[in-house]
Amino acid sequence: MPKPRRPDTIFWVAPDAIRGDRLTLDREESHHLLHVHRAAPGTPFVAVDGVGGTYECLLESSDRRVAVGAIERRSSGQGELSVPITLLVGLPGAGPAETVVAHAVPLGALAIDFVACDRAGRQALESSRLERLSRVAVSALKQLRRSRLPAIRSSASLEAAIALLGDGPRYVADPGSQSRIKSASGELQGSISLAVGPPGGFTDEEGGRLLEAGFRPISLGGSRLTTETAAIALLAVVRNQLE
Repeated sequence: MPKPRRPDTIFWVAPDAIRGDRLTLDREESHHLLHVHRAAPGTPFVAVDGVGGTYECLLESSDRRVAVGAIERRSSGQGELSVPITLLVGLPGAGPAETVVAHAVPLGALAIDFVACDRAGRQALESSRLERLSRVAVSALKQLRRSRLPAIRSSASLEAAIALLGDGPRYVADPGSQSRIKSASGELQGSISLAVGPPGGFTDEEGGRLLEAGFRPISLGGSRLTTETAAIALLAVVRNQLE
């Protein structure tokens, strides 16, 4: 009899649904495993918990349409960069915000903060909107085989966002800068923080606050980029220097 084939997707499991050498998928993930992939007892599958754990499992049971897996092997930190990256993004519209999350998660961001800057024209995101963005992040996490779910938040001001940052190199995308990021000097150590302005860019006052906070202006080329494109480009440049 042929061995059951492991689904080519990763499944999400809440950390509190892992008990000893067993884990239980929620109903949505169970439905995907049991009905979309038609898994039967003995089928291997992989789950991630969003806090660094990856679990290679065998489907043990599916009572009441809930999948329970026996954990065969655990690993920690799979698919994660060696240095944490926080991305500050001047709050764009709903669609661009989802674009940022969908691409920043695969590129390795560990936290994404949508900041209510002066030119954003809107207040910090409410919990319902953050929950939607977190679902986008979970979907991206599963596809790209990362194991840590990035924190998605929305600070009410640039000062509040800066106060949450760790120590380490800081860069802000600036169309007027000529500087580039170079890893040869060993500067990419600690916790990396990146900042991209909202549509229309940071105000002069906000730019001054970023400089005072240690952000170094970085060029992304001669073209003017949208907020979401600049965020993805800056993150990609940093990731490329780390690998």
